[in-house]
Amino acid sequence: MNNNEYYDILGVAKDASQDEIKKAYRKKSKQYHPDINHEAGAEDTYKEIQEAYETLGDEQKRAMYNQYGKAGANNGGFGGQGGFGGQQFGGDFSDLGDIFEQMFGGGFSDPNRPRRGRDLQYRMNLSFEDAVFGKETTVSFSRLNDLGQQEKKELKVTVPAGVEDGQQMRLSGQGEAGSNGGPYGDLFVVFYVDGSKDGFTREGSMIYSRVAVDYPTVVLGGEISVKTVHGDVTLKIPAGTDTETNFRLRGKGAANMRGGQGDHIVTVYVDVPKKLNKAQKKALQAYQEAFGEAGEAKRGLFS
Repeated sequence: MNNNEYYDILGVAKDASQDEIKKAYRKKSKQYHPDINHEAGAEDTYKEIQEAYETLGDEQKRAMYNQYGKAGANNGGFGGQGGFGGQQFGGDFSDLGDIFEQMFGGGFSDPNRPRRGRDLQYRMNLSFEDAVFGKETTVSFSRLNDLGQQEKKELKVTVPAGVEDGQQMRLSGQGEAGSNGGPYGDLFVVFYVDGSKDGFTREGSMIYSRVAVDYPTVVLGGEISVKTVHGDVTLKIPAGTDTETNFRLRGKGAANMRGGQGDHIVTVYVDVPKKLNKAQKKALQAYQEAFGEAGEAKRGLFS
């Protein structure tokens, strides 16, 4: 029997004071709250934190947990001489059903006790731009109501700006009805983000794209027009820019859900033409000859 599990979940010692337990709970619950932390497993961790604090935050439950573990904390302990070693159980025998149900998954639970409704999941497809800027929309789904009947439900949902593929949003109490007066479950909206039609890629609040630049511009310098999710912007290319050079467009990325705005990174590369007209060929030949003459002159200085 592991009587340290709840303490480990909150990250406190077994002899921690109630004030220390409360501070640890507040810190952990804020860290893993599903409305803030969207990492995989955060929801389950948050539920474990709640369960641990419900026990350790209550002096009586904590004492029973320290002696008997989870079953004792949730059901008032075994009483009597304790343990299973041929001794009798003390206390109210109505507790035995819940104890055996928790320990062995048996069918001893009270069929009339309130039970929480089932959680539901709704898949929402978003365009690349909708995920960047967010939007308001309506979702329609079916759920079991408190009369035990399937009902159609519509909800207005505000998609937060900066949401990412695979993240989810919880809508409390919008799942199926509970039984015997139990609360409704929750509805989890899971976001699936489409790829960009403009060739953008995204990592968090950062957006990336590649732009072809002609050879004269990277050599001599100039200005090019760059497409972003916020519209076209003018980017200055310095003379002598190498291919695969990155430029940062500040504030032109996606919103950060924790605050702030990301940037857009543009990678420029040289666009080598496949076909040239006579004037272009002549110009490049002149350029090549000029570079050849410059090379000969440079070598002559050191001969």
